[in-house]
Amino acid sequence: MSDNLQEKTFSGMVWGFAGSFSVQIIYFVQSIILARLLTPSEFGLVGMIGIFLGISRVMISCGFSAALVRKNDRTEIDYSTVYVTNFVLSFIFCGLLCLAAPLIARFYNEPQLKNLVFANALIIFLGAFIAVQGTRMSINLEFRKQNIIGIISSIVVAISSVAMAYMGYGVWALVWPSLFSMIATGIMYWYYQHWFPGLGFSWKSFREFFSYGSKIMLAGIIDITYSNIAILFIGKKYTAADTGYYTRAYGYACLPSFTIDGVIKGVTFPVLSKVMDDKERLEHVYRRLIRMAAYMTFPIMFGMAVLARPLVVVLITEKWLPCVVLLQILCFYTMWVPIHSLNMNLLKLSGRTDLFLRIEIIKKIVGVVVLLITLPFGVKWMCIGYVFTAFVFLFINTYYTGKMINVGFIRQMLDMMPTLLYCIGMSAVVMLVSHFMPNDWSKLIVGVVVGALFYYGISVATKSRDLAYAKLLLRENVFSKFKKR
Repeated sequence: MSDNLQEKTFSGMVWGFAGSFSVQIIYFVQSIILARLLTPSEFGLVGMIGIFLGISRVMISCGFSAALVRKNDRTEIDYSTVYVTNFVLSFIFCGLLCLAAPLIARFYNEPQLKNLVFANALIIFLGAFIAVQGTRMSINLEFRKQNIIGIISSIVVAISSVAMAYMGYGVWALVWPSLFSMIATGIMYWYYQHWFPGLGFSWKSFREFFSYGSKIMLAGIIDITYSNIAILFIGKKYTAADTGYYTRAYGYACLPSFTIDGVIKGVTFPVLSKVMDDKERLEHVYRRLIRMAAYMTFPIMFGMAVLARPLVVVLITEKWLPCVVLLQILCFYTMWVPIHSLNMNLLKLSGRTDLFLRIEIIKKIVGVVVLLITLPFGVKWMCIGYVFTAFVFLFINTYYTGKMINVGFIRQMLDMMPTLLYCIGMSAVVMLVSHFMPNDWSKLIVGVVVGALFYYGISVATKSRDLAYAKLLLRENVFSKFKKR
């Protein structure tokens, strides 16, 4: 990897973490306020339609964005072809969503869902107008601009959703702010790029991108369906409130891991695509990313699991207590998300989208079988089943990674083992200290401080190479820039 490309990678990761951290802080504060103002049932209503909206979004993109990023000799007609394709597909699938809205409402026996689906279909349709502009920024490695846009959009959502909830708009406070954010994002894309993809269309470009992207699209549909199928069953079998408890627990469990995962994927995929033929370099960078992903993700998830009760009570009040045990369990499921993504990204980089799709099908079949087995025993056991599938998925993913660059299951687990041991020790200490705290506030504050100090201290004491590398990145890509200024 050239020095310039390496600098862009590290700079992108720094901006990515800074931007994502800011966005997630905004989202976290917003979610706390909304959880206090709205009811579990209102969150559950939005969760019920997530599977239908997610599938529509994946169908509209067709995996063309990933195909654009991967192609190094892309032209303006390539951009416009993807733009026109997104527009046409969004019109078709959003129309189908509107037609299906009464059926969805009848399936759940929730009449409000009809109008909620109509509104979200409109938002998805409008999103197709700005998707290519965002992809172009990723291709040009304009991570700073992307993160500025992301932060401003998040602020728009946070302010508008809280204001609407406070004024009594109920469930609509979870819907319309997405439209406001999309408008703001479109304006900022134009401000930073002054670029429009055009309305040209090439069947040659379409066939090329569809050959690559269609398999990613199918894999995405499978993944979205699997990720939301639990909500589908909970919403049908139980109540909107039960669905709300699950979606809150899952949302908080996803917050840290998906943030780290998004940054790593967003930065490394376009950069590594430029050097994907250098297997030795790819292996070296990949192993380092695996260790760093684990080093940053695992302690947060272990800590969240240990402190789940005081976290929920302090932040969103005791009315959400039923989601505590679900949050604890799901932390040990979502902690593996960045590791899964890094493994699967190798298949995308290699162009083996057929293998990518095959693996996704195998994993989701296993997941659905486990879900059906645990379903009769309640939501808690469904979450436990997810944790079991996380390890099965890891084994499947790493099997193919081992074949490609000789970094299989055993090697990856050995790379992550020091971090796992640090986290187990940290959790034991936090549990012990929290036991002597008199209330939830003190348990949360003292637990976080003690956990962070223990994790850092044991990393220093054992001379952790991941801590050393994190310090190096900060010194070279953050502190050095301030000194220059």
